[in-house]
Amino acid sequence: MVEMSTKHRPPERARYAADPRVHRASSRQPVAGRIETREFHLGYTLAGGQVFRWGRDRDGWWKGVAYGTVFHLRQVGDTLLYRAGASRVATYRGEMTVSEFLEWYLRLNERPRIRVPRKDGYLRRARDLLKGFRFVRQMPFECVISYILSVQARMNLTKRRVNFLAESWGREVEFMGSRYCTFPEPDALARLKGPYFRANRFGWRSERVAETARFVSRCVGGDSGALSLEDWREIVDALKKQAGTGVGLKVGKCIDLFALDRLDAVPVDTWVLKLAREWYDVRGSDKRICEWAEARGGRYAGYMNEYLFAYYRELNGASLDDRVISFCASDASSAELPVLDDG
Repeated sequence: MVEMSTKHRPPERARYAADPRVHRASSRQPVAGRIETREFHLGYTLAGGQVFRWGRDRDGWWKGVAYGTVFHLRQVGDTLLYRAGASRVATYRGEMTVSEFLEWYLRLNERPRIRVPRKDGYLRRARDLLKGFRFVRQMPFECVISYILSVQARMNLTKRRVNFLAESWGREVEFMGSRYCTFPEPDALARLKGPYFRANRFGWRSERVAETARFVSRCVGGDSGALSLEDWREIVDALKKQAGTGVGLKVGKCIDLFALDRLDAVPVDTWVLKLAREWYDVRGSDKRICEWAEARGGRYAGYMNEYLFAYYRELNGASLDDRVISFCASDASSAELPVLDDG
């Protein structure tokens, strides 16, 4: 295996690596359009903590890279404005036009109906405040790696690490005067070893990224684009059973919910443990809290948990980035963006 040589530098100061596997895409005029929506909130969806490759820029547009394509999105009332770097987007469901992709990716035509128990004032308030939130359909491999990196790391630090991998091992794309990078393929990350992550200060157990990438690469056989949703579910379920991959209970539930259409999954982190204890007097291990939340939420347990998670952070979060509702009401830009820094 070939290991990338690197200087000892933190991920947040990384620069684009001139590597023969990285190819620059030509800049082009954006594919622009609009989609009419109902009961959808772009900010809550992209700032809610589920995605790492999106951010709101100073100009008010949400900018991100999804399924190898750069997007700029902005919501005006019930209208979603978009600018995209390609006219068609390849997914595990096949190739789609930009509007078809955004309707699918953002679940624009899905309006989850969450029934609230009569005495559950916390959930009722949370649901009403978070109206319009959707779970996006993330690219499965990117979601797997992102959430392995998220263990024991703040949201913005995870974003920096995910963007570092894309910058170093992805494909560079020029779009509307800025540079972005697609997320790397499994075989690219499979070449890495532990010293690479330690040299770049990725932190605790980050070498599991490479071990997982090697496992996925063996399953994929070099063509991750040929896999279906069911294929990805089988791979992730197998990862959950493998030692040393970093796909434990919390990470596995995140992948289930954010990438594999398993909307009954409930990831449990410290925020969820606290709200379960303080609001519902439910205590115990992560596994016990997960089972309790999934049992009470049923097919939409993931949505129920996300509403409570965002509401609890709104009341208790220390920074604006923690408070999704307050952030979306402000004109602040995101602390991290997937745009390459030319400075």
